[in-house]
Amino acid sequence: MYQLSNLEIHAWHGCNLTCESCSHFSSLGLRSGPTAEECDRWMRPWASRLKPQVFSIVGGEPTLNKQLAEIVYCAGITWPESIIRLVTNGFLLPKHPQLIGVLSDLSDRAVLEISSHHNSPQYQARFEGIRQLANQWKESHHIDIRIIDATQRWTRRYISVGSSVEFIGSNPRIAWEICEGKSCKQIFRGNLWKCPPIAYFSLLRGKSVVSKHSSELAESYVALTPGCSDLELRQFLAKEDESVCQLCPSNLEFFDLPNPLTPPAKRTRTTEPNRSI
Repeated sequence: MYQLSNLEIHAWHGCNLTCESCSHFSSLGLRSGPTAEECDRWMRPWASRLKPQVFSIVGGEPTLNKQLAEIVYCAGITWPESIIRLVTNGFLLPKHPQLIGVLSDLSDRAVLEISSHHNSPQYQARFEGIRQLANQWKESHHIDIRIIDATQRWTRRYISVGSSVEFIGSNPRIAWEICEGKSCKQIFRGNLWKCPPIAYFSLLRGKSVVSKHSSELAESYVALTPGCSDLELRQFLAKEDESVCQLCPSNLEFFDLPNPLTPPAKRTRTTEPNRSI
């Protein structure tokens, strides 16, 4: 068994918010997501080989999947010694009352993490109902619920204008050293991927125009299949930077996230980052 601090799966690829430069590309027109049966089939081959301290169900926005409670249940069964962490923006939680029972059954292994993505009065007025729901669930079912301010460390990963996505480019070693996503290994379509941008690049390319160079970098990456040998798995987990890391910046540009409730077409861009690849 190989120890991981965190391992993730998408419960849905798209999102009901439009966070600029989302590292999972979820704000760029992605609409699909796996079924509970697919998630179960993707996870199980890895259950006897990987031991994540935390197994995270993320997106996109997981609550867009009508089978979310089943996915959380499957994750709890598949990873019996892991903390099961569900990450959501919270707005659609009222549509999933069955989640209460599933999370309660996981007892002290379950964490519901609700991200607040903007501090504007408009956003917080809508978010107030989610705070109240979180308090109700916490008090009545003793679920570990954490509200996280997701605006504090927002960085630019790429530039999206219309249907075009341009990557900033970097020194791959430096990009890997400062990468906050290298602990976010993904299970996607049954394979193991080193980070979200690589895992979901094929979905991005189906919706957006990207350069030939960026596509070639992404295509050069080979995900690990469940049938890999122990040596291949050990080498995969030990590997650090590689050429595909050029897609991410080696200089973190922090910026104030525009209100993700506002459609991108109605926003005013205040800065124009440097474009490279």
